[in-house]
Amino acid sequence: MKLGLAHNDGDHADRKGENPQSRESLEAPPLYEANAPDLTTTLSNLDLSHSESMPTVDQCIAHLKLLEAFSQLREDVGTKDGLYGIFDEFVPAGSTQQGQAQILAKIREKRWSIYVTQATVRFEQYWQKCIQPGSRMLVQTDFQTPYYVDVAKHGEALRFTQDNLPPLDLLMVWHAFMLNPRDFFEDCIRYGKMDFWATGMPWQAINACINNETFEFTPSGAARQLFESTTGLAWDCLDGSAVMESKCPKCDNEVQLPWTTCNRKDSWVGSKAGEDGAGYADSSFRYYCISCQCRIDYDLLKTQKFRKDLLLLLMHNVPMPGTVLSLNGLPAKPTDNSGLLEILFPNRLIKDGLIAKLLDLTDVKQEPNASVESIKLQLEMALSNAPLIQWVNNASKAIQLHSEEKLSIRRMMSRYWDNCSPFSLELVGAVIRQGSFIEKMHSIDWIHSPAASYTMSRSLLKYDGYFSILKKYPDRLAVPTLDVDLAWHTHQLSPQSYYNFCQMRTGIFINHDDKIDENKLSDAFEWTSKTYQKLFNQVYSECACWYCEAIRESHTPAISRILKRSKVSLASDLPDLKDPHKAPHISTHNAIQPKVSTDNDTNEIAASVKKAELERSYRKVCQRSLKKGREPPPRDEYVYVDAWGLPLYMPNHAPYMSDPCITGGMYAANPSCANFTPGTAGNCCQGTCGGGGAAGGSGSSGGCGGSSGDGGGGGGGGGGGGGCGGGGGGGGC
Repeated sequence: MKLGLAHNDGDHADRKGENPQSRESLEAPPLYEANAPDLTTTLSNLDLSHSESMPTVDQCIAHLKLLEAFSQLREDVGTKDGLYGIFDEFVPAGSTQQGQAQILAKIREKRWSIYVTQATVRFEQYWQKCIQPGSRMLVQTDFQTPYYVDVAKHGEALRFTQDNLPPLDLLMVWHAFMLNPRDFFEDCIRYGKMDFWATGMPWQAINACINNETFEFTPSGAARQLFESTTGLAWDCLDGSAVMESKCPKCDNEVQLPWTTCNRKDSWVGSKAGEDGAGYADSSFRYYCISCQCRIDYDLLKTQKFRKDLLLLLMHNVPMPGTVLSLNGLPAKPTDNSGLLEILFPNRLIKDGLIAKLLDLTDVKQEPNASVESIKLQLEMALSNAPLIQWVNNASKAIQLHSEEKLSIRRMMSRYWDNCSPFSLELVGAVIRQGSFIEKMHSIDWIHSPAASYTMSRSLLKYDGYFSILKKYPDRLAVPTLDVDLAWHTHQLSPQSYYNFCQMRTGIFINHDDKIDENKLSDAFEWTSKTYQKLFNQVYSECACWYCEAIRESHTPAISRILKRSKVSLASDLPDLKDPHKAPHISTHNAIQPKVSTDNDTNEIAASVKKAELERSYRKVCQRSLKKGREPPPRDEYVYVDAWGLPLYMPNHAPYMSDPCITGGMYAANPSCANFTPGTAGNCCQGTCGGGGAAGGSGSSGGCGGSSGDGGGGGGGGGGGGGCGGGGGGGGC
């Protein structure tokens, strides 16, 4: 093994982790306290043995330590004046105080976005050079063998210690990758890295490297030396090259791509300040090769990624990305007597009918302006060719495409719309979207609470109830609160254990969809709150902010209050937790804004309806509070403070919204937006919409989408099918 990775015979021993207390033994609600500085007793005695089923209390606490280290890293990078040649003094002098603060926040966000882009490039090299290098990729003949059927059981955990852990920036990318469990599973299968899949986050080694008081991450000097000698990279991302070294796709000569061109003062003027750079980490990346004048941009890099996968399919029979797992996240099985797997249909279509056209189309010397959209058009023409479909499926007569064949096409294409990396998802956006959750964990500050162990035990208990909802309602989208989401995230960071738990409890592999329409998220949260309260007679979110109060009001009948059927239903019954940044609020790190065409105001209507519903419920909350002589939960006076220290006055703040601290125009792929407009780039091929259950279960028909493309299904275990760009329904937080 590279990087001194031996197979683990100790850290992940087959020991049962501690079980959360029974639901009946705990009184509701828990008190989420965050005001005590004493960490010594709790943090110095963590038992981080591997849990076969549920995560443990101590694993959740170790996770909080790691999240705090990530939070500090983000703060250090964003506030480092002059980093990447971007200075605080670029803030225009003539603007208002509020305007200057907004530009300063964007400057800090820009530094962080460049850093995250560098980190994902470094992780790619770590993946190739250090994690089972030279491993054999999956081939289509493997689908007929016991290896593929039982692939989740394969893999022997690698042993990580303080002497071979990677740097913190790579742990951050690995962390975000595993929190997209089906994508991580698919890539580990396809690239033959099942030992990495079986390893999970090495809590014992990581915990030993994080200081219990400062939360500084400090592995041994041996880890630094080993990483640098094996990868050829600097240990500290900030000590790396000032440019990205790559090769021109056309002439194969070395090129040096700037990370950003926003290192000039005039880049920070106007409403689009910092959003028009041409560097690799900028939204409008473009570079002309000095040798051949080839224009290198993200459209070209995405088509070249597709071409590499075409050649792997043609020369080595490696299946295309997105065609490895069934819609329920498990290894696929034939649904009829033909023996053909529906998920492999895109591979048959390409090899038997499109390979020559697609190779010509993606040859940069012949088609320098090709794009993923032009690849989509070729697929659409093939899908409308009935004789070709009959031929590739070895059918005796004309047939209609099976729903899973359609969704397999769309999932394959979702791997390319906004992604030029070798992975199934665009990792920069995955890391950025996790930033919201990380900052909320920092704000709530459970890590400094003397009751941290009790709080984590309560979180695990609620998480168990949350999974009961997923099992009972496989076709609904269930949304976690922050405490439940922490337990869920911790579980996903032990992929093999999480996979087995999902199989045992639900029969499918529950995904964790990190791109969901913010309005659907709020509706689903209301349903989840109502269902949890109905099943367990306990309040779901102990948060007492106006939004959570309005949600509780919407589903708590007056008769229940009179008869006191619910243990908690009023703000007066809850701890004084009116700030959602200090309470177990709805978890919204995956909320995104749908991008729709200008003549389609469906989303605006949905947002208006949701606002009106919340307004009615909030008025009722205020009336009841005044009758009881209590102050209503504040709303209009509410001030949101983002991660960069900028106070944003938001009188109509909806805490379920997508992260307002993400400036989408700074990124090559907007982390907080997905395209749901039919027929546009980032959406499904004509002929593949409809007629398929969601990835999580028995959801509604598949639809168009523009993000992850996993056929929907995730945290909620169901929902609508995702589109070619994914993003459709389904998925939890």
